[in-house]
Amino acid sequence: MHNSPTLTPPHYICYRAAGEIIIDGHLGEPSWQRAPRTRPFVHITSGERGCYNTQAMMVWDDDYFYVAYVIEEPDVFATEGRHHTPVYKHDHDVELFIDPDGDGKNYYEFQINPINTINEVFWNKPGHRGGQGIFGWDLIGIRHAVQIQGALNCPEVRDEGWTVELALPWKSMGKMCPHSSLPPKPGDIWRVNFTRVEKFRHFPPVLRSTRQFPSEKEALAFEGPRLEGITVESVDWVWAVAPEYSAHIPETWGYVEFSDIQVGKV
Repeated sequence: MHNSPTLTPPHYICYRAAGEIIIDGHLGEPSWQRAPRTRPFVHITSGERGCYNTQAMMVWDDDYFYVAYVIEEPDVFATEGRHHTPVYKHDHDVELFIDPDGDGKNYYEFQINPINTINEVFWNKPGHRGGQGIFGWDLIGIRHAVQIQGALNCPEVRDEGWTVELALPWKSMGKMCPHSSLPPKPGDIWRVNFTRVEKFRHFPPVLRSTRQFPSEKEALAFEGPRLEGITVESVDWVWAVAPEYSAHIPETWGYVEFSDIQVGKV
């Protein structure tokens, strides 16, 4: 991975799915076992790799565009359960941006946190160019799920991370695809980006528990002091680097090329 900024957009071949995909957050289907992963996410402007790994995968069929994330995280936490609320403000999240025709207009933003709360926005163009977002927008029929590998909201337990699985129906994407085929034709190329908003929690030493829990059940039941007085830092890691600290620069997003070859056959 480059240690200096690179604005060369990454490229990904999105293959056809290998059979049914059940949207449950578990990534055990043949499609996910065979799909290539994106390069690890990097700092949004510096291009330096994040200290925890994040990668995405994509496949498609006649009905859906499927996306999965694999997110390494030793401290999985989230509390925002309200739909149509920016989940990245206080929680970890991963995000998806889609601009099918690559014109920098009419693009889609999706956010999801570790408790499967989502927020969607439809942008006519980026805000810094005078654009407006339709907040509280819903992509009808979207399916999404999360699985946590660890103990949610329990810093005494070191977690492995969390996984996300999405299915976006082609039939609901018409507004963002006025000039694109739905579903895409083999060889079509869309502009896409992925981001991760990472939150680092810092606990005052007096409130850090040294207790060792013999089981996850006891760790989850622990009600001692561990949340008061924390400070939280935030950083954005992305698939495609931007020239400034903004995810809303569609001309720098990655290229996703749709293939009619079944995943794993090449």
